[in-house]
Amino acid sequence: MNKYDSFEEEGLSVALKTLIILFVLIYPLFVSMYTMLPPLIGLVGYILIINIEKESTYAFAPLFYLLNLDLNLSLPLLLSTFMIMVIYFFIYTPLKRLVRCKVCLLFAIIIIIDSLYYISLFLYDFMFNTTTVLADMLLVYYIVIDILIGVLL
Repeated sequence: MNKYDSFEEEGLSVALKTLIILFVLIYPLFVSMYTMLPPLIGLVGYILIINIEKESTYAFAPLFYLLNLDLNLSLPLLLSTFMIMVIYFFIYTPLKRLVRCKVCLLFAIIIIIDSLYYISLFLYDFMFNTTTVLADMLLVYYIVIDILIGVLL
């Protein structure tokens, strides 16, 4: 009976944990097949930052999601994780002290994560003379959907 106590301590039911695991495993596959589904890098980055701050075991789900997304979309490996960690160490802590509104902080962090990640992808493309992401209105759509889902949750 003791092994089931940890499930209730975390606050999530078994069904919700199963849903999270399925989302982390399956959604990146759908993103690679259907281009209208946004990759949700900003939202997942925000969830990762919040879970690192709380020292939660749920920090592994966003890390695995980002790794799965990088592999499925053939993006540079661990670039998203690296950019989120840079944002966490250099931008999030001072910004958290300045902004008291949680929704405003979420909005700002998602925009910063998405912007810096796509800028780093463009720099990667320029340095290695490749084409991983096209600069078109689809990127704006990804960022807007990312922000809307983050604000609504």
